[in-house]
Amino acid sequence: MHQYPLASTVEFQHINFIDDPALSKDFMPLYKVLSKEELNEPLDIRNSKGKVSLENKNNLNSSELEQIFYWKPNTVGEVMFNFWD
Repeated sequence: MHQYPLASTVEFQHINFIDDPALSKDFMPLYKVLSKEELNEPLDIRNSKGKVSLENKNNLNSSELEQIFYWKPNTVGEVMFNFWD
C-alpha cells in the first residue's frame, strides 16, 4: 500500500488532498508546501482562436499548456501531481 503525505486517497484522475502541518513545518525552510486549498484551486483554462491559456498564476510553457488542455485536469493539484507524465 502506498502512502502519500499530501493526500488521503489517490485514484485515477482524482486526488483527495490534505493539510499536514508537521510535513509543512519540516519542509518550510527549503520548500513551499501548498495547502489543501491551494492544491484544490480550480483551473481557469481558456482556448481562444487555437491558443490555450491558463489564467491561474503559472510559469508553464506552451507545450505544458497544451498537455493541460488535452488532459483537462480540474485543479492546480491535478496539474502538479498528474498521471500523464
